[in-house]
Amino acid sequence: MKDWLVNLWETMKNTVMANWHTVLRFVLVLVLGAIVIRVAVSIVRKLLNGEKSKLKGAAGNFLVSLVKAALVCLYVIILLATLGVDTTSLVAIFSVLTLAISLSVQGVISNLASGIMLVVTKPFEEGDFVDIGGTSGVVESIKITSTKLTTADNKVITIPNSTVTSSNITNYSTKETRRLDLTFSVAYGSDVEKVKEIILGVIAKHSEILDTPAPMVRLSEHGASSLDFVTRVWVKQADYWPVNFDLKEEVLAAFDAAGISVPFPQLDVHMVK
Repeated sequence: MKDWLVNLWETMKNTVMANWHTVLRFVLVLVLGAIVIRVAVSIVRKLLNGEKSKLKGAAGNFLVSLVKAALVCLYVIILLATLGVDTTSLVAIFSVLTLAISLSVQGVISNLASGIMLVVTKPFEEGDFVDIGGTSGVVESIKITSTKLTTADNKVITIPNSTVTSSNITNYSTKETRRLDLTFSVAYGSDVEKVKEIILGVIAKHSEILDTPAPMVRLSEHGASSLDFVTRVWVKQADYWPVNFDLKEEVLAAFDAAGISVPFPQLDVHMVK
């Protein structure tokens, strides 16, 4: 038994001495690789879980685990290559597995990539009122794979991030002010200047309507049954809907008080005897 151990030791020593450069390279790669992985994972974790990051919690931990797994696989392949092992087949297997996994979870990966894009580009933030592909609401949360909106009637709508990034996004909260466009119709034969004066008089009663840019009231179209007046005023975001409803009600009441007729579709039929 003693002779066997001595022979084993001699064999190992001779092998190491004959391939000392390979052993040294392996040890260096082993140590440096482990340090690089630890530092890289630590940096990624700090970036994803920082105070300004939108990827905290489970989403951030998932990405950290994904990065760590990829680095470890690459680390093992490099170690084997350092020892002279043919890693071609391993790389091929790894590539096939990666492709298979990618195809099976391509929807998740697409939403994941879109979520990262939303965090980077920031077309909107939590609390903004937005329209995403025809769906309007206040942004409740931006998750790694989906975005949640709360609608005006208090419904919560979850939209996949891939759908968000491929849709037209209108952010109504980016600017402090917003233009309100309304159209008021009156019957033919109405005094144009009087109509404009009535609408401007109603506008003047609202302190919420901004002086700059100045309100505008102009005759915009000779309709089939009416004269249409376009009205444009600027308000703060919070005042948009209250002013919108108030102007419609108050202008109608002012027209009635001034004897201005509001038209409705009608058809004249002439009988020939």
